[in-house]
Amino acid sequence: MAVEWLKNHWVQASAGDKSARRKLLIIAVGLVVTIALLVSGQTSSMPIKISKHKSSAQVEVKSGFVHLTGAVKSPGVYPISIGMRLFEVIALAGGFTAKADRESVNLARTVTDGEQIIVSGSGGASVSDGLIHLNKSAASEFDKLPGIGPTLAARIVDWRQANGGFKSVDDLRRVSGIGDKLFAGIKALVTL
Repeated sequence: MAVEWLKNHWVQASAGDKSARRKLLIIAVGLVVTIALLVSGQTSSMPIKISKHKSSAQVEVKSGFVHLTGAVKSPGVYPISIGMRLFEVIALAGGFTAKADRESVNLARTVTDGEQIIVSGSGGASVSDGLIHLNKSAASEFDKLPGIGPTLAARIVDWRQANGGFKSVDDLRRVSGIGDKLFAGIKALVTL
């Protein structure tokens, strides 16, 4: 019955009947949509095979590079992907050295393009001069300064990483939360 209906409408459409053409077009579009829905439904429920070779769709999108230095086995510049965490970059560098101060960095934080990350050694970055070194010390060392708590210590490290390090002790004033009074109380305790 459906075959005869199609045959009749085909003949009418060929003779110039616009109504018959419209009906055939609607039927054709309906068939295409139905087939597309069936194919997409089958595709989404099919198991995905994982290939040992990366296809172009499986390649990670790189979002930049970070410079990892300090107490890691292979310091250097490493490519990062969007959303990559610090622990992943340290793994790329072969992990911590035996003298690494693992508390000097936040392993769970995301890394950003262009930053330098310094992993302090267990002896810390302060040397025999007894001063805290702005470009080397971990947040845990800044936390020991009078008036500097964990939050402000983390801001100092973040400012250092975002700005490529401190150029002078006076740069501490540029860290959010360090005003003139606080700066006056700690400037003699820090160095570059």
